[in-house]
Amino acid sequence: MILLDSAKPFYKANFHLHTTNSDGRRSPEEAIALYREQGYDVLAITDHWKVTRESHLDEGMLVLSGVEFDFNLPGQVIHMLGLGVQPDILDKVSRASGPQRAADEISRQGGVAVLAHPAWSLNPPSTMCALSGVTCAEVYNTVSGTPWNGDRADSTSLLDVTAAQGKLYRFLATDDAHFYNGDQCRSFTMLQAESLTQEGVLAALKSGAFYASRGPEIYRYTFDGEVFTIDCSPSSRIVFSSDLNWVNGRCVAGENLTHAEYVVQTNRYERFVRCQIWDANGLCAWTSPVAVGPNCH
Repeated sequence: MILLDSAKPFYKANFHLHTTNSDGRRSPEEAIALYREQGYDVLAITDHWKVTRESHLDEGMLVLSGVEFDFNLPGQVIHMLGLGVQPDILDKVSRASGPQRAADEISRQGGVAVLAHPAWSLNPPSTMCALSGVTCAEVYNTVSGTPWNGDRADSTSLLDVTAAQGKLYRFLATDDAHFYNGDQCRSFTMLQAESLTQEGVLAALKSGAFYASRGPEIYRYTFDGEVFTIDCSPSSRIVFSSDLNWVNGRCVAGENLTHAEYVVQTNRYERFVRCQIWDANGLCAWTSPVAVGPNCH
């Protein structure tokens, strides 16, 4: 199975930011220009409770329609992105209707629901496992870290715990830019879409043809049913993680590493595997977890 194909082009995307139409400090036009100038191919504007733009091409960059819903629950909040949705979704979703209704309506419109910054939101695995129809989660959210927030930008460990309990979210890295004083153009998702259109991008998100990153690049990622193989830009560490607490040889460290392999521990009933790489500057890229056994979805 080719999970990421070096023979296909990648599109650089940011799926979460805010503009002056909610609590962002740049206009939609300014935000679009900033990301286009930095080489992004896809940008989703996800203002709070507002579909700011319908999907369209803007000087070669796809601007994807989006919205962010937020719900307050005891001891936590749930923020959910709706990518590729229509403005009338606001007629069907309210804070009173709750997050599951939001996920249902996003799916009904053919969009993709994303759980935003679960570590920042203090979401426990029980909440994350209970949501249905939410296929992606932010493994990294720039503005959820310092100097804009307390240091809860990275949700890797939380998503591992959730995966170990049977719910596998696919990983996105986003900026969630609000201030535009360094929180923009930092994190990104690289996806392989058949076309630079809303339909192509949503299909890639639904099929899992993407990886999350803050810098390193992944060129090829395969799984033949027994062995995961990854080819990437020069890295200092390549680590395969799973629901097993200890596996010998799952970590490779050195200089200019560009290839690694991992044999699935079928005799130990391993259930999921993901890969994470670090470059010499400490920046990460993540593949999404892949189910390799029963009881994960």
